[in-house]
Amino acid sequence: MASEQSKSEARPFGNEGQRVVLLVTTPVGESFQSIARATGFRPLQSPRVNWSSHENSALPDLASRLKFTTHYALCVIDREIWEKTSVSLLEKFRRARFWDHPGDYTMMAPSRSSQSNSCVGPAHLNACRIWCDADIGNIESGQEIGQTDTSDEEISRVYMELRQDWTYMPVFWNCHDLAIRLAHIIVPPSVNVTRFLKVLIVLLRRAYNKEVNWFSTAEKVSIGGWAAAGVGGVAAVPPLAVAGVGVFMVGWSVGFFGGFMEVSKEKTRHNFMIKLEERFPQLRSLHH
Repeated sequence: MASEQSKSEARPFGNEGQRVVLLVTTPVGESFQSIARATGFRPLQSPRVNWSSHENSALPDLASRLKFTTHYALCVIDREIWEKTSVSLLEKFRRARFWDHPGDYTMMAPSRSSQSNSCVGPAHLNACRIWCDADIGNIESGQEIGQTDTSDEEISRVYMELRQDWTYMPVFWNCHDLAIRLAHIIVPPSVNVTRFLKVLIVLLRRAYNKEVNWFSTAEKVSIGGWAAAGVGGVAAVPPLAVAGVGVFMVGWSVGFFGGFMEVSKEKTRHNFMIKLEERFPQLRSLHH
């Protein structure tokens, strides 16, 4: 029937399951923004989604608004509701249930997004949540990953197990990683789903390289320092020259420390992935 959206269209991920699994993105909290600002990146604010639309295509897909400095959450909506063109996007998401990682308190501010609870509280506070209209309105993009018959209780059980011993790192092991892996576990095994999520991980790492570039930041700081030193030499004002050299050294140290930290954190991230595979063997196809 015409009122049932896309029933005649081919589903990219198969027909399994009566519930639609989506990944959605929202703006991040202050500490994550602080990291981005420290490296010179200013994320652009995305245009607001037309929540009054009855077309699912009104929700921009993940690739169309891809950026690393964003918060990821998983949500589940009954397929019958998701496919109805008589129901607005806002009403569909009012009936959704959300799971996400709230982030940790770092750099004097929480890295969680505005709708998430603090990680200081119990993990179950971010399991199977209903978002209010204001929080739904903050969603910038989203995409159907697949379908599932997994109940809210079972999804929450998997979510809680994923959160066990999860050492949150805003850049290297964050809400992206949890949401993607939760989606991979609860959606029935599919080559298409695995391929899509692996590509998403790669695209997020590429976005990270563009948005969080320690060496670029160090270069800007260092060049500024040499310029100040040069001015100091011409003006014959030793304090300015000394300050310029000092700034250069700070820039050099930022690059050195940033590079060293990146290698160390990537190794830590890899170890976390190996540990998860011990509890969730199905993640090996996503990681390798």
